[in-house]
Amino acid sequence: MILGRGLLVPFVALMLVCAILVYYFAGYSRDQVETTLLRIASDHRHLVDQFLDERASDLRFAAASCGIEDISNEVGLAELFRNLQAGSEAFFDLGVFDEAGNHLEYVGPYDLAGKNYAEAEWFEAVREEGLYISDVFLGYRKIPHFIIAVRRNEGDRTWYLRATIDTLSFNHLVESIRIGWTGEAYLVNRKGVLQTTRRSGGKLMESDPDFNTYVIDDENVTSFSAGQHSQQRYLYATGPLRRVDWVLVVRREVGDAYGLVTRAVAIAVVVILIGGTVAGFMAYILASGLANELALADIEKQHIKTQLIIAGRLAEVGEMSAGLAHEINNPLQVMQSELTMIEDVLGDIEGDEHPADAQKLGLVKDSLDQFRVQIARCSRITKGLLNFARKTEPFLKPLKMQEFLPNVISMVTNRANLDNVRITQQLADDLPPIVTDSSHLQQVFLNLLNNALFALKDRDSAEIRVKAFQEDRKIVVSVEDNGCGIPPENMEKIFVPLFTTKPPGQGTGLGLSTTYGIVTGFGGDITVTSEPDVATVFTVCLPLESPRTRTSIS
Repeated sequence: MILGRGLLVPFVALMLVCAILVYYFAGYSRDQVETTLLRIASDHRHLVDQFLDERASDLRFAAASCGIEDISNEVGLAELFRNLQAGSEAFFDLGVFDEAGNHLEYVGPYDLAGKNYAEAEWFEAVREEGLYISDVFLGYRKIPHFIIAVRRNEGDRTWYLRATIDTLSFNHLVESIRIGWTGEAYLVNRKGVLQTTRRSGGKLMESDPDFNTYVIDDENVTSFSAGQHSQQRYLYATGPLRRVDWVLVVRREVGDAYGLVTRAVAIAVVVILIGGTVAGFMAYILASGLANELALADIEKQHIKTQLIIAGRLAEVGEMSAGLAHEINNPLQVMQSELTMIEDVLGDIEGDEHPADAQKLGLVKDSLDQFRVQIARCSRITKGLLNFARKTEPFLKPLKMQEFLPNVISMVTNRANLDNVRITQQLADDLPPIVTDSSHLQQVFLNLLNNALFALKDRDSAEIRVKAFQEDRKIVVSVEDNGCGIPPENMEKIFVPLFTTKPPGQGTGLGLSTTYGIVTGFGGDITVTSEPDVATVFTVCLPLESPRTRTSIS
């Protein structure tokens, strides 16, 4: 829980930073999309304005380069029309008009000569302005088209030259823009009537249903989001033309316009989430490993603390054992002397001609035998305490475990056979020799084997497994039995001097503590694992070169 809370705060902070970066990236990308649309609309407006200016200039030049008499006939006007088309194929037909609006001559596919246009809107406009570009209208031909007309003053006469612009060519010019999959451009007049066709749907001279949603600046190109003015899914850019009162509209579906931005943001979010998850997972793994290391360090600390306690108690008992052993040994010596004297007296009584009651003498002998047994037991205890307390220098020599352990095991084989205990050995053949004291090491393994035999008493399928192998620069020997095991509450006390789980009279509590002292004295380590009624394993690790060896060599 603490680990999770510790990782949650930096993870949330990282996600917030990434979210802010994605937000600003998305905003910047949207601005770039709108800026690009504005630039394209502005360039396209300039292209349309330039086209109209060039066609108007062509027509003015044509009118100025000839007189009314030159083009009032079919041949002259046809020649002028060919010259105009040589400059631009956008000219569809050409006609000349007098000041009364009469169509004097016409070159083109329609029969328009002789028609009077005095009341036509375009004629009134060009008569006043001198140059006029009309909206798309039907006229006599009943086909949508628009014209460019110019006025020519020749002496005291005024006449007019009118050219129709090819609708298909002009539509192609306006619609040639390509932005993504859905981008399109078209023209509308100030009344919202389409002056060019619209790819997404809209014919010439139809009303634009979206016109009321447009934001139009009288001078500059303006962009706006469709969502601000209508429910249509478009991003718009609008700009007025200079020569004619039309508005260029460039638009693109929002999904198409922001598609790359949306995908980029989605990919960024996915990458951030995956990266954040992987980073969080790796941080959790590393933190868990660190927590485990700290836990192991704490366990090791506790183990070292226990070892220090055991070492301290061993030192205390070692100091006490010498005096205690001497105190016990002195009365034992006196008792032994008295026992010898009693035996001599009994010998004299038995040689007397009037011996005492045989039954009473037998009781005295039994008491003396028991006396002797208990004195011997006390002697062993005091000897063990003296050996434990005495700082004797071991006799170090090279020793091969694969040869040494079978000899030690043979010492308990008879007892094992009597108790129906099977002893198996798994000893590596290539174990290098270690420099140690064989007698002390024998005491270690005899104690472990005897404890195992005691734990296997009266158990079925009793078995002791002895293994020996090399691990790095150490020889590892394990003694495992499937006996009664050690209760968990006793695990930390088994190496404490005078602690024993055996019944009174069967254990002194010095065996494992002495074993611990011998093994650690050689620079090794002894550990135990046990599961009650399943198995117990004592593991002894001995270095190939004992610290005592290094000390002796130095």
